[in-house]
Amino acid sequence: MITHTKTNTNKYSCPSASLDYIIEPWFLGPGSTSPGGPEFNEWADASKSTYGTVFASSIKDLPEPKEPRCALISGRTADNPRLFGECIEAGCKTIFLEKPGAPTVAELQKMKDDAEAAGVGVLMGYNKNVCKYVRKTREFAETVPGSHVTFVSNNAYE
Repeated sequence: MITHTKTNTNKYSCPSASLDYIIEPWFLGPGSTSPGGPEFNEWADASKSTYGTVFASSIKDLPEPKEPRCALISGRTADNPRLFGECIEAGCKTIFLEKPGAPTVAELQKMKDDAEAAGVGVLMGYNKNVCKYVRKTREFAETVPGSHVTFVSNNAYE
């Protein structure tokens, strides 16, 4: 979970947004010693001291927003409806939600209704280009002159 506001100027900033808060319950909690945990925490410590980025294990730890807040939810599908609601409660005005977004269409519909009632904009998508199989396929294709790779999604979400 990453939230953005316009108040902080650090390495991650742009004219209209900056990366001020990162919510990571696993690596900041029980997963701190799991694979990737020590590296994450080393990076978090460096980001805190160098850029002032705030790391927390819960959205509820965030202060009230002083500027419009945007959230990117990249969690387990089963957790997304709860995280989505917490982002709305935390004052987020825009939420980027990784698909499929929720385990069921009914949960997605409730999330849509909650966002509309709160005046929150929602963007949904997922960049499959970061998946390991996509990266490895592209790396292999680069070694074959004249190769061409096409990926087709068979997701059947309504």
